[in-house]
This record gives sequence, C-alpha cells and structure tokens, in this order.
Amino acid sequence: MEKLYKAIIGVVVIVVLCAILIKPTLNKINYGIDLQGGFEILYKIEPINPNESLKENDLTNTYNAIVGRIDSLGVSEPVITLEGNNLIRIQLPGVSNEDEARKRISTTAVLTFRDVNDNLLATSEILGNGGASVSQNPQSFQYQVKLDIKDTSTFYNITKSISQKTNNENMMIVWLDFNDLLDSYENEKTTCGKDANMKCISAASVKEGLNSESVVIEGSFTKEEAQELADLINSGSLPTKLTEEATPKSVSPSFGEEVIVKTGIAGLVTFIIISLILIFKYRISGLIGSVTLLVYAILVFITFNAVGGVLTLPGIAALVLGIGMAVDSIIISNERVKYEFLKGNGLTKSFKEGNKSSLIAIIDANITTLLAGIILYMFGESSVKGFALMLIITIFITVFTTVLLYRILLKSFVVTKVFNNKETLLYGKATEHKKHDYIKLSKYPIIISLIIIIVGVIFVFAKGFNFGVDFTGGTNINISSKEEIDFDKINEIVKEYDVVEYNHYLGDKKSGYIKLNDILDETSEIKIKNKLKEMGIQTSVNEISTLVTNTLTENAIRSLVYSLIAIIIYVAIRFNMNYAISGILMLLHDVFIILAIFAIFNIRVDFIIVASLLTIIGYSINDTIVVFDKIRENRKKMFRNRKKLTDEELRELVNVSSSVTINRNIWTSITTVVAVITLLFVGLNDLLTFNIAILIGLIAGAISSLLIGPTVWLYLEKRKMNQPEEDDDDEVQELKVKGVNS
Repeated sequence: MEKLYKAIIGVVVIVVLCAILIKPTLNKINYGIDLQGGFEILYKIEPINPNESLKENDLTNTYNAIVGRIDSLGVSEPVITLEGNNLIRIQLPGVSNEDEARKRISTTAVLTFRDVNDNLLATSEILGNGGASVSQNPQSFQYQVKLDIKDTSTFYNITKSISQKTNNENMMIVWLDFNDLLDSYENEKTTCGKDANMKCISAASVKEGLNSESVVIEGSFTKEEAQELADLINSGSLPTKLTEEATPKSVSPSFGEEVIVKTGIAGLVTFIIISLILIFKYRISGLIGSVTLLVYAILVFITFNAVGGVLTLPGIAALVLGIGMAVDSIIISNERVKYEFLKGNGLTKSFKEGNKSSLIAIIDANITTLLAGIILYMFGESSVKGFALMLIITIFITVFTTVLLYRILLKSFVVTKVFNNKETLLYGKATEHKKHDYIKLSKYPIIISLIIIIVGVIFVFAKGFNFGVDFTGGTNINISSKEEIDFDKINEIVKEYDVVEYNHYLGDKKSGYIKLNDILDETSEIKIKNKLKEMGIQTSVNEISTLVTNTLTENAIRSLVYSLIAIIIYVAIRFNMNYAISGILMLLHDVFIILAIFAIFNIRVDFIIVASLLTIIGYSINDTIVVFDKIRENRKKMFRNRKKLTDEELRELVNVSSSVTINRNIWTSITTVVAVITLLFVGLNDLLTFNIAILIGLIAGAISSLLIGPTVWLYLEKRKMNQPEEDDDDEVQELKVKGVNS
C-alpha cells in the first residue's frame, strides 16, 4: 500500500502545483487585437518623389516593408488594412513603447554609401539579405553594426577608388535617409557617427581597396540603438513616405471586451465536462488523464508566453485542436490497454503491450500535424503564423504530457499491484468490439457528401459565397464628437447597410469607428455624413481595400499547399502512397463540406474561416492516421504482411480495423465537439462563424476518417493488387521510451 500512497501523493502534488501556477500564467498572456485591443496608427502614404504618382505596387511593397519592421519589434499578428487610395491603418497588440513603434515603422531607412562630396557610391543592394547584425568591438567593447557584403567586387572597386584620393577626401560616409536638398557631409562631419540619432551614422577613412565579405559601422551606439539600426537595414527601406494622419489611439477588441472572460468560462466548463467523460469512461486512469490535461494546459501557456506569443482567435483554434489531440492520445492509450485485457492478459502485461502498440500511432498522428504546423509557420504570415506557433507548442506539450507524464503516473499505480484483478477500477470495463460491415455502411456518408458538395458547387456558381469585408472590401467611418457617442442612435442611421462592427476607442467615449461591409457610393456617404453631423459628430469616410487580405489569403493557400505536400511525402514514406492519397482526399473532403454548407446556407465567409479550415485539417489528418495505423498493424498480424490479399481479405482487414478504432473516434470527437459547443453556449456570438465551421468540420472529419477514408484506401489497394507490385514493407520499427514501454 505504501507504493499506492506515494502514487496518490504524486498526483496530488501535481494538482496543487497547477493550482498555484494557473493565475500567474494566465495573467501573463499577451492577447491580440481581436481579444484585447491595442495601439493604432493611421498613416498617409505618399511617393518619395513628389512628382510621381502612387502605384498599387508601391502599396504592396510598403505593406511588405512594414510587416518586416513590425516583426523586428517582436510584435505578433498585427492588423493592417489599406483604406482609400493612400491610407494604411496599423493596429498593434502588446506594444510597450509606442513611440519606438511609430519611429521604427515610419522611418524610410534608405541606406547609402557616399563620399565627402555627397556623391552616391552604393546603396543597400550590395548587402546580403538580413545582412546587418550587432557585434561588439573586442578592444573598446563598443557596440557596432556588422554589414555582410553580397557584391564584394563592387564594394572593392568603390573602396579602392576612394583610397586613392587625398587624406581629406578618402572617406566613405554611411547615411540613413539622405536628403539631397537638406543633408551634406560638410554640415555633419563634426557629429557624424557620434550621435546615434543623426542621419550621418558613420564616416571612415579608406586606405586600400576592401575585398572583404563584411564591414562594420562604428559609432556611439548603445546595444539597443545598434539593434534598431540593424533591424531597419534588414527590414528594407520604405518605397514611400509615411505621415501620421491622426493622433495614435488605443483600439477596442474586435470581438468585444467580454470575450476573454467568456472564453475563460468556456475553457473551464470544457475541462470539467471532458474530465467527467474521461472519469466515467476510464475510471482512475480517466482521473489521471484529467490531471494530465491540466498540466498540458498550464505548460502550453507557459511556453507560449515564454516565446512571446500573442493569443488571438486563430491561436484559440489551435488550442482547441491541441486539446482534441491530447485527449485523443489518452483515449488511444487506454483503448489499446483495454484491447489487451480482452486477449486475457493481466494488468502489467496489458499496460506494457497497450502502451507499446499505441505509441507508434500517437507519434505518427502528431508528426503529420507537426509537419503541417512547421510549414505554416515558415511560409505563413499574420494569423496563419500565430495559429502555427500555438499548434507546434501544443504538439510538443501533448507528446510530453500524454506519452511520458501520463504513462509514468499510471505506471506508478500499476506497479503497486493493488489493481491486479481489479482492472475495471483502473481502466473501466473492457467490452468486445462489435463487428459491422463498415465498407457497406460507408456508401451512405459517401452519397450524402457527394450531394452536399454538388449542391454547394451549384450554389457557388449560382450565387457565389457571401464574402465579408475581408474579401470584398467595405467602408471604415471614423467618428468623433465633443460628447459621448451613443452607438444605439448611430445604429439607427446605418442599419440599412451591412454593419460589420462598431465600437469606441479604448478610454475615449467621444471617438470610435463604424465598419461596413458595403462600399458606399457618393450619395450614401453624403447622407450618412449629414445625419451624423446633425448629432454633432465629425466623420472621416474611407474605403477598405482588399489588397492586404488578398495577399494574406494567397499566402495562407500557398502555405496550406506546402503543408499538404509535406503530409503526402511523410505518409507515403511511413505507410505507402495509397494511404497518402486516401488521407489527402479526406482532408479535401472535409474542407469542401465546410465550404459547401457555407455556400448553401449563405453563411458569411470572413478571413476567420482560414483558422477554422487549418484546425479541421490538423484534426482530420490526426484522426485518419490513427485508423490507417490500425489497418497497417492488423495487416501485419492477420496476414503477416502478405503482399497479395484477396478482395474479401482486404474488406475483412478494413472492417476489423474500423471496429477497433470506432470507440476511440467517437469519444475523441465528442470531447472535441464539447469545446466548440461550450463556446456557443456561453454566448460568444462573435465567434459564431468560426464555431459553425469547426463543428461542421469535426463531424465531417470523424465520418471521413472512420468510414470514407478506409473505403477509398480499399478501392486503391484493390487496384494495386491487380498490378505488378514492388516491394512494400509496411513493417515499422518499434519506438521505445524508457520507463513507458520498455
């Protein structure tokens, strides 16, 4: 009994530690614009040359440069919108130094190399990408900026030419934002390189041609000033001039200030319900699983805070997916152990063999999702990158908590031998899996899916999607008044239009904004302005451009395609190509079902749907891999990996494998759906579109992975049986983790 007491104490200690860490961990979360608001700047975009006109390419390049500079600030997931023909609105979450942010964003940052007579010698084009870094002089310990030279030949010719001049003129001057009309070395030579805020940042004598791949800029830099200069150089120069159009202000969260509280309530309720389900289903192991989930949640947020993550709606989406995957790993482990009970094995052997057989399935399922997350992070931008960061963190924490911690805790109970012949108390009752003809049953969801997709396609061609302001553009109306603004009265004025959102600016009840899904014509604009003017409200009306959203959407699609390719390659290597093709078809099936239902019921499609689709793809591939892993395992056991199987044998293989995994599929889907439904029940109507998409995707994903996917694999495998086949060894090397399955 002493061992049992130690095991119980260990679990209690973990619960107490989690209880202590919950509040400080949650208090440190940095929320995004959509959940907590942030800091907003509105800039007017002008060409650097006043004689030139502003082109669309200038706007795109300006946007890209600003994104790079915001990244250098360490700010994640900014909200950037283009309005009218020459305005850009930037909203930043979690900015501690607003003045630094304004300076970093708007500085043109054109780096040039000149002689003492201000003649241009070279620009930053001779530098490599990301070619500036901070270093320290080993003698003086002074901070300096190191420049990596890409075009060494040009740099050598320039420096050699300068070195041949007289002592007073053999100088190379490094300028930031040199103005031909205002700046000259003659005026700056006494202070050049001595004041970090000066535009003349370095003046160095050149005594010979420099055939070097790097040079350093020395000056009176602090570490922070040197880093700022390096970041500006690396993020590239702005192709346009930015001028602040309005006083920077704090903005309200787009989903309402109460959304964080409601999301917290939803999270707590979800945890309680999932814990009750696990305890009901698996008894003591379910209770330990609930403790593991608590540890999982705490570690996810601690890690997320440590890497400077910003929690936005896509991050919550990834967290929902992560919870589903964590619960899934617990259920897989428990079901495999109970399956061993049915073979007549005792608790100790069942625990060892069950964990051994479940480990490969869990690792494979998580690696496919991890690959997708890494690709999305590498190539994604904004909310896609935020989603990917949270997803990657949840996967690593899932593996740690459910593969290591959960099994170690359970093993501490198993080795007590108190539960020998009392397996039901530890794991719940093990029941025989009912055998059904799942291949025969699959024809019904296949027919229903085809009908939904075909009808959806018809609606898309007949009516199109109900795109929101993110994709179609719209109108942003900035309002200000000497009195507090009553949005109920304003709503009466704009109710005939499609209002997306309206709100006060944080801390300022006398100003705010209205965002419309409609692009106002001149008559409507004048009408609204006049009515608001009668209320004593001043207005500024600007059309919202789709340029930024289109760029983000293209980036998201491209990242998604790369992720699917990575998944195909991995599954083809770990299983074979038929598994890979079946898996990808199931992912596309789930995506098409969501889009079809949105088209049929005219549900608004905003950029938020990207987070929903990414979540479902991650969930679905996880589900599908678990089923495929069981097919592969059973093929080895039932037919000793025989290459040629008859149609009847293949059918039996799929049906047996599906009967074993159906219990796990159902309960995993239920626990994940609980999280989504809870968000709806606590009144988060702002997230309605997101939740609808997730709910549809979860149902479609569960059905496709259990019924449709294996049927597609069966069809492909039958074709393969009738063709000359190369060696295809499905045998997988056992993964062993000390103290868990060895």
